[in-house]
Amino acid sequence: MEMEAVKRSQEGAGRGRSRYIKLQVCSRVTAGLAALAAATLMGFNKQTSVVAGFAIEASYRFSPAFKFFVVGNAIACGYSVVSLPFVSNLVEGCTLNLFDLMNLGLLMAAAAAASAVGYVGKHGNDEIGWAKVCPYYERFCGRTEIALGCSYVAFLLFLFVCALFSVYKSRQVNSE
Repeated sequence: MEMEAVKRSQEGAGRGRSRYIKLQVCSRVTAGLAALAAATLMGFNKQTSVVAGFAIEASYRFSPAFKFFVVGNAIACGYSVVSLPFVSNLVEGCTLNLFDLMNLGLLMAAAAAASAVGYVGKHGNDEIGWAKVCPYYERFCGRTEIALGCSYVAFLLFLFVCALFSVYKSRQVNSE
């Protein structure tokens, strides 16, 4: 009778581990794709507009915050791909979770920096005298908003990955 209970407990733990790994892989792949979309959209986002008789180009290369956004999302995407083989091997360890948290911080910082610049570009700042630029670069601003949305989706998915790890570890500790 005790042997059957132990077997059922082990089978349940095996199913839980399998479900955890599937959720981890699915979340990481989706987060990587969202970060790739954000980096690609912003990296190829360029528009030239004629303002006061001058052709002026808008590109991510002209803002350090947008450069950081592209690089941060590219790193997050790369990390997502590189971490996939380690998900099933490091279920018991905390190393992967530590790197996940660092990646989460990188994504949040990159998205927040780009959001701040994007906000000023869209709404301006009358107190300082910065004019709105989005009326002149509508396509650039629209693509920037989509890229920011993709980056925040990637952030939320990595937040889910970190929360999933915490739930999995707490259930392991409680079952022991």
